Amino acid sequence: MGVFYPAGGVVTWTRVSVMQQIWGSERRRTAIGRTALSVPARQALADRQLVPERTILDYGCGRGDDVRALQQLDCQVAGWDPYYRSDTQLVTSDVVLLTYVLNVIEDPAERRQTLEQAWELTSTLLVVSARLTWEKSKVHGQEYGDGLLTSRQTFQHLYAASELREYVEQVTGARVVAAAPGVVYAFRDEGARLSYLAQRVIPDAEWLASEDTASAVSAVVDFFERRGRPPRIEEMPRTVAELLAHLRPGEVKRLVREGADPQRAGAGAKRSTLNTLLYLAVELFNGRGPFGSLPVSLQQDVRTFFSSYKEACQRADRLLLKLRDDGYVPSGLRRPPGRPAAPARRRPR
Repeated sequence: MGVFYPAGGVVTWTRVSVMQQIWGSERRRTAIGRTALSVPARQALADRQLVPERTILDYGCGRGDDVRALQQLDCQVAGWDPYYRSDTQLVTSDVVLLTYVLNVIEDPAERRQTLEQAWELTSTLLVVSARLTWEKSKVHGQEYGDGLLTSRQTFQHLYAASELREYVEQVTGARVVAAAPGVVYAFRDEGARLSYLAQRVIPDAEWLASEDTASAVSAVVDFFERRGRPPRIEEMPRTVAELLAHLRPGEVKRLVREGADPQRAGAGAKRSTLNTLLYLAVELFNGRGPFGSLPVSLQQDVRTFFSSYKEACQRADRLLLKLRDDGYVPSGLRRPPGRPAAPARRRPR
């Protein structure tokens, strides 16, 4: 095939016959036909990263099956491929999909250039996916360079999960999140990355529909019971905030506390406390930022359920240590009454 060369901000595709003779790679044959969305596209859709409000570019789209499927979901999506859709104009998009492209590029320098170009084309999020080493039994061929040259004259470089994440971080300079096996997200904005992580640990629940003051109060009561605390104005849907604007904050709090079920609110507080600890525990591996870097909802959870951000981080660290202990069983997984406990086993340290 060829090599990506940036020329005046426009990507061109130049065929290099010498590379064909050396590698014999037929990348177009790796573009399989699909009847449904690819795994990376489904994951990004489930994570609410692919929405109609965002522009999407499928960079290296192959036959364009993901493009067609996303268009049917009312997404603003375009696809570019050096063989199948080379006429598509490349413009900066909110989200760029680089789906199973890096693993079929035989030249490491071109592989890096492709990732760099995909990163330059995104303004919000780059979704990168690649085949992983556990698929080695499905790929047959001769070792060549840092991968395999198959009998169909295609190339495959299989990635270890950590290798893919570290490679994308190295090339983009962004802190990368593993969304699923073989799928990583590189966010342009650190706040967006943190919000995504918070959403994974503490999914946003739907707010109750509100048409008048009474239904708006009911929606806030529902939030209070789910989270164990009242919402800040920034967390409310605009309609709810507008319907309650004529009430004093103290009056709203009184109405909510009178309408909430104390047991449900208590259970909600326990869930929010545990969810906050889980979020902070995960962030330890990414490098925790200052308190002000947390999403607003997480900041409020810390203020409500902990004496300080430092205390919350310390408790999250202790939770990680407990999870390393095979003898530690969270309350939600305790054995049913009457069943004998299995002897606890500890790992050698």
